Amino acid sequence: MREYLKLQLKLKWGYNRNNDKKSAVMTVLASLIAVVIVLALVWALTFVLRASLAVSAKRLCVMYLTAVMAGLTVAAVGMQVRRLYRPGDLTITARFPLTPFQIFVSGLLLNYIDLSIYSTVLLLPVMIMFGVAMQCFTALYVLGILLGILLMPLIPFALSVLIAIPVVYVTNFLERYDAVRLVLFIAFLVGCFFLYDRILTDLAGFFIHRDWETGTLEIWDKVLAGLDSYYNPAYYLGNVMFFERFWLGLGVLLGAGVVLTAAGVVLARIVCGRLRIKALEGGFGARRRKSAIDGYGSTRAIFRYSLKEILRNKTYFYFYLGVAISTPVMVFFCNRLVELVGEAQIGSGVNFGAAMLTLSVFMAMICSFSASVLSIEGKTAYISKLVPVPYRRQLTVKGLLYVGVGIVALAISTIVMGSLGFVNASEMAVLIITQLLFSVGLVFNGINLNLGNPNLKPKANGEVEEINITYMLLIGFAIAAILGAAALIFPRTAEGGAAWAYGITVAVAFAYAVINALIFWFAAEKRYRKIEM
Repeated sequence: MREYLKLQLKLKWGYNRNNDKKSAVMTVLASLIAVVIVLALVWALTFVLRASLAVSAKRLCVMYLTAVMAGLTVAAVGMQVRRLYRPGDLTITARFPLTPFQIFVSGLLLNYIDLSIYSTVLLLPVMIMFGVAMQCFTALYVLGILLGILLMPLIPFALSVLIAIPVVYVTNFLERYDAVRLVLFIAFLVGCFFLYDRILTDLAGFFIHRDWETGTLEIWDKVLAGLDSYYNPAYYLGNVMFFERFWLGLGVLLGAGVVLTAAGVVLARIVCGRLRIKALEGGFGARRRKSAIDGYGSTRAIFRYSLKEILRNKTYFYFYLGVAISTPVMVFFCNRLVELVGEAQIGSGVNFGAAMLTLSVFMAMICSFSASVLSIEGKTAYISKLVPVPYRRQLTVKGLLYVGVGIVALAISTIVMGSLGFVNASEMAVLIITQLLFSVGLVFNGINLNLGNPNLKPKANGEVEEINITYMLLIGFAIAAILGAAALIFPRTAEGGAAWAYGITVAVAFAYAVINALIFWFAAEKRYRKIEM
């Protein structure tokens, strides 16, 4: 079992010379950018709250510990499901000279090791930055950080062992009902956005009718006091890290961790073997489809094949189609909130700029998936080199699929905004033209990025790591900010501001689309030939 643990750790965390170095560099750069942004936000928020509220370092720290603990719990549930109940290497590990119980225990240990690594990566830089901002960075504080890193994985791991069981049964039940899963995910997205809208609307009304600074500080004080209480596991971790009621915190964390883990392991031990046998015997009720020659033309066949690739991939199925379908509803909530807050605080005429910014952000989220136009096919991508269709044409057809999904979401969103009076007819026309050009630029940019970094090698569990989507999101959000800023600022500052805003937004989107389309047109064939599949 020891060798099995070493092998699994090496596959996930070890360095492999055969890995794509370009992809590794891009992953490191994206991680560094994310770390810098997070640390900057931590420092800024801590500095402002420290200067504005008479709050202790421990109470403020509990807020960060709560966020990290919640994130680790979600990640831990996913790891339990993937490694214990749906491992990608199940057919291989079933042949190992290990008993099912040894595999089960190994999976638990691997999950805890992974959580410990994530805990260190997430907690250490945040707590160091927090200590600098709060001016409490002492030797005792460093000792508290080390204790916090050791104890942080306990509760997320214990909860995940219990929560993963109902999660896997629910997902298995819904495995055969793609439409139901998509509807539930969309309902979840819309529900979250509705709750988000209600909270911000109430806060906006509070700030409009009362002093903004006083109201904000009152809310922060209540939030921090609510988190720093007995019901929150992070409260006990904060006690340990700041040596306040140390033994109470340590006893609750260790006791709850042991009890919850033991209960979860007993239940998981009962169901894990059954689920793994079921998976080996034929999966969780996957549908069998009859295949036949359909007689489609090459363009239609490629389009249909690309759509099926998206539908087969769970991540893309949920987050791509789910976000696209729910975009009109979320755009409605965003614009209604802007109409309430923007006109009250800034004045009339902000709806067009807000609509431009909101639509641009959601179009970036939808079209960023074009950066995986090759990676989504993984080990079957070689088929595209055998098909008697020019590479550039194949990529163009696949790109049209992403543009088409974005156009449908765009059309419905603009109709909703126009019918409710958020924007007038001329503004609707400018929005449609700008966002159409923006979506074309995003799709070609994503395809160009994926051609430069195909990332076709799957991991040991059969998944493909895709960093290109992250980069496309960053690029898309940056350009969305430019479009939104132009639409918000020019109508209020420049003479003939509306015309300037219309011209600038259309020009930026047009330039972005043309540049990426030209790069695609002249470089796609050459780059595609160089890809080894």
